[in-house]
Order: sequence, then structure tokens, then C-alpha cells
Amino acid sequence: MLKYKPIYWFLMKPFIKRALKTKYSKEDVTVIVRNAKVEYRKLLNKADDIGEKNPMASNLYFCLLFFSFMQGSEGKITSEDLKEIMRVTLSDPLLLNLMGKKDYNNPKDLKKFKETIHKNSQWAECHRKEYPETWKFNFDDSHQDGFYYYFTKCPIAKFFKDNNLEEITPIFCELDHLTIKTRKAKLYRYKTLAKGDEMCDFWIVGDKIKNPK
Repeated sequence: MLKYKPIYWFLMKPFIKRALKTKYSKEDVTVIVRNAKVEYRKLLNKADDIGEKNPMASNLYFCLLFFSFMQGSEGKITSEDLKEIMRVTLSDPLLLNLMGKKDYNNPKDLKKFKETIHKNSQWAECHRKEYPETWKFNFDDSHQDGFYYYFTKCPIAKFFKDNNLEEITPIFCELDHLTIKTRKAKLYRYKTLAKGDEMCDFWIVGDKIKNPK
């Protein structure tokens, strides 16, 4: 079970609600939000404990938070609808300001991101016995441009597989693309655990680089 932390709900609900209002009636939005709050706790109760202090935990929290709105929609939100809701939410200027402006075309910003990912990997390995289902990082410096790494274990993919919802997982692979886009970068990806591959790969390159190597 993943501990409920209200900060994620209170941070994201206003932005998701704003996105919902672009597509659904006021009455539908009220019902969806009310149901989602209940569904979110249910989803957290089904998730593996990966450590509330895990620096990567927010990824799982946010995926389950978005999914709770689909679960609470009484069939009104389809997989494609949820993709659009996430896209609209993550393009909200107010949310982007809260997330902090980063530009991975800037070597300093990209360097900080690399350092963060390596620290996240170190945390995962230091706590592997306590939280065995957390992400398993691997690194490869063979690319000239950007930053490349891959996961061979992902608690998000595992959650949806464990709950017979594997068809949903690719939606949250799409979330990676949307999030990285807010950093003025592009994600090049060729494999995902969601598709049955042995890894989820991340090659993140500033969007000004047209033919990365």
C-alpha cells in the first residue's frame, strides 16, 4: 500500500478540474471530481509501497491521480479522453510556473537533470531491500546528444499489470513525453515495459537539436 499524501491531490485537482471543464458539463465535472477522490485512495491502497520519501514516488502518485479521474467518471472518460486531459493539464501556464521553468537545451539545466536521475538511482539501490519494487535504473553514455537511461523495473507498469489493466499503461508512457516536452525537450523512446519489452528507455534531447546522435 502506498501512503496517501494529500499534497498531490490538492496540488493537481484544480488543474485537472480546469481541463475537465473544457470537455464536460459542470454537473459531470462535480461528479467526476467527487468520485475521483474516493478512487484515488483505493488505487493507492492497491499499489506497492515504494517509499513515501522515494524521490521518484511522485511519478506513481501522479499517474494514479490522473487515472482516478477516469475510474471515477462512470465511463465518461475514455483512454483517449484521459490523454487529452493530461495534455491540457500539463500545458496550463500556472502549473508550468509551479513546476519551474527548465530548458534542456541549456547544458546547465540538462546537467542538473542528469545529477537528479543519478541521485534517484542511488536512493533506489540503497533502499532496494526495503522497497524492492521501486524503479531499477540503468545508464548508457553512448549517445553524443542529450541524456540516455532506461528502467528494467517500473512500479507504474507493475501496478497496471497486477490489476489486469495493462491496456491502460501506455497512457502513462505518453505522460513521460508530455512532461519532458514542458522542459523544451523531446523524448526518443523505442521500448517500453508496457509493450512487453525488457525495458523503458529514455533518450532526452533538447528540442532545438533536429538530428540527435
